[in-house]
Amino acid sequence: MVSQRSLCYDKKERLAGKWEGIFTETEKKKTWSLNRMVVLIMMAGYAALLILLSCMDYYLVADYQNRGRERESGLLAEAAEGVEKAAKDLDEILYDIYAKNKNFEALTTLQEETVEYSNAYELFDAMKSRLFLQENMHGVYIFYGAFQKCLFQCDKEIVSFDSQMEIKDRLSVQLSQSRNGGVWQTVVTTDGVFRMLTYKRGNTAVCGVFSMNDRMEGLKHAVGEGAGVYIVEDGMLNGIDGKEDNLGIVEETKKQEKVFRYWRDNQYVYGRRIENSSMWLCMSIPCKIWTYMNVPQLLLLIVTAFSVLAVFWLYRFIRRELVWPLRDLTETMNRIRQGEWNARTGASGHLKEIQEVGETLTAMVSEIEKQKMLSYEETIEKQKAQMQYLQLQLKPHFYLNGLKTLNALTLARDWEKSQELILHISEHLRYLLQTDRELVTLGAELNYVRNYVELQKSMTGRPVVCEIQEEEGAADFLVPTLCVQTFVENSVKYAKLGAPGLELFIQVCVQLLQTEDGVYVDIMVSDNGSGYPENILEEINADAQKGIRSVGINNLKRRCALIYEGKAEYNFYNGSGAVSELILPGVNPGGLEVRGKADERIDS
Repeated sequence: MVSQRSLCYDKKERLAGKWEGIFTETEKKKTWSLNRMVVLIMMAGYAALLILLSCMDYYLVADYQNRGRERESGLLAEAAEGVEKAAKDLDEILYDIYAKNKNFEALTTLQEETVEYSNAYELFDAMKSRLFLQENMHGVYIFYGAFQKCLFQCDKEIVSFDSQMEIKDRLSVQLSQSRNGGVWQTVVTTDGVFRMLTYKRGNTAVCGVFSMNDRMEGLKHAVGEGAGVYIVEDGMLNGIDGKEDNLGIVEETKKQEKVFRYWRDNQYVYGRRIENSSMWLCMSIPCKIWTYMNVPQLLLLIVTAFSVLAVFWLYRFIRRELVWPLRDLTETMNRIRQGEWNARTGASGHLKEIQEVGETLTAMVSEIEKQKMLSYEETIEKQKAQMQYLQLQLKPHFYLNGLKTLNALTLARDWEKSQELILHISEHLRYLLQTDRELVTLGAELNYVRNYVELQKSMTGRPVVCEIQEEEGAADFLVPTLCVQTFVENSVKYAKLGAPGLELFIQVCVQLLQTEDGVYVDIMVSDNGSGYPENILEEINADAQKGIRSVGINNLKRRCALIYEGKAEYNFYNGSGAVSELILPGVNPGGLEVRGKADERIDS
C-alpha cells in the first residue's frame, strides 16, 4: 500500500517536471525567435548588400568611364592651352617689335645698304635675345630688302638646318602673297610640326617660330599607348605619327565650333579648337577593357557573384561566434555602466578577440580611472612648473638692477644714500624671496610698490610721485605677485616727459567691480609720460605667447592665464600717458573666487 508521503512526493515530481517542460519550451521559443530574427536580418542585410554592390559597381564603372573621359578632355585642354599661351607670348613679342621697334620701322623705308644692314643686324640681335629668354620661341626670321635678304636663327636642338631652310622657303612664298599685319601658318617638316607667326609691313617682315612637338608628344605620352595626336588646319590633317584620317576628324572639325568628342571604330576621338585661330588639336584613344573598368571594379563583380555561397556559413558563424558572446558582453558593460565595477563576463567562443575583450574589460575600466587621475596630476604639475619658471624669469631682473644701482652709489661714496638704498633693497628682496606663492594680498603688493618708488627716488634722484587709490576692502583680495609693480616699473623706466627734470606722476587706482559672475578687482596704472609706442602697444594687446619684447608684461599675462584659466582681462592704451588696466577675478585669502556681493564702496 502506497503511503501518503509517496503520493505527495510523486505529485511534486510531476508538477516540477511540468513546470520544467513549460520553461524549456518557453526558452526554446525565445531561442528560436532570436535565430529567426538573425535569419531575417541576415537575408535582409544580404539582399540590401547585394543591391548596394550592384549599384555601387554600376556607379563605379560609370564614374570610372566619366572620369577617364574628363581626364582625357582635361589633358587635351591643357595641351591646347599650352599652345594658346605659346601663341600669345609669341604674338606679344612680335607685335611689340612690329609696332615699337625703330629698327624695324627704318627697314620699311629705302636706305643705304650699310645703314640698312646696321638696322637689320640690331633688330636681329634684339630678336635673338628674346629667343634665348622665351621658352615658347624656338626660331626667329627677319626678311628685308624686298624680302630678298634674310637673317634667321633657330634652336638647333629642336629645328635642324634642313627644317630651318624649309621654313625659310615657306615664309618667302607666304610673304609674297600675304597682306600687311600678322599672319599665322603651320609647317610640317621632318622635325615635326611648327607654328609660325609673321608680321609684315611694306618690304620688311619679322617671323617667330615655336615647335608643337613637345606638347603633342607629351599629350600622347600622358594619354597612353596607342593614342594618336593630330593637328587640323584649313582641312588638312597633320599628325606626329603619320596616320591617315580614317576616323573622320577633318569632317568633324567642319561641323563643330570649339570642342567635340565621339566614338568610332572602337576609338574615342577628341578635338579642341585653338583660340583665335582655325587650327584644331585632336587626339584618338583606342578602347580596351581597362577603358570600361579597372581591376578593383572587376574584382567587385567577382565578389558579388561569389557572395551568395558565403551567406549560409556567415549566418552560422555570426550566430555562434558573435551574437551570443556580444550579447553577454553588452549585458556586462551595461552593468558596469550602472556602477557594478565588479561585473564579469562569461563570453565564450573561438574568436580570440572576443575572449580578450571579455578578459580585459574590467582592467580597462580600472586603467581609465587611473589614467584620469594621472592626467589630472600631470596637468597640475605642469602648471606649477610653468608658474615657477615664469616667476624665476622675473626675479633676476630685479636683482641685477638693484646691485647695479648700489654699485654706482658705492663708487660715488654717498654713504647716506647707500644706507637708505640698502634698506629699500632689503625690503625689495625680502618681498621677492619670501613670496614663494603664486598669489599675495593686494595690500602687500601695494606696499611693495611704495617701497619700489622710494627706492627709485634714492637711486636716481628723479622726482617721482606715486598716488595710490584703493577701494576699501580691496587690499584683502589675492592677486598675482608683481601684478602692479610691473606696470609701475615700466612707467619709471620708459615714461618720456616733455623736458628733463619734470616730475613723473604715476597713479594706481584699485576698484571692486560687481558682475553676474562675482567680484572682480580692477587695477589701473597710468602716468603722465608720452605713452606706449605703437609697436609695443600692438604687441601687449595681442597674444602673450607671441610677445618677444615686453617680457615683464607678457610674463604677467601668461601667469594670469594659468592662474585664472582665461578669466583675466587686460586693456592697454594711451591717454594722457601710458594706461595699463588689469581686471582679475576676486580671490579671497582662502583661495576661492568671491561669488557674493561686494562690500559697500567708499571713495578714496
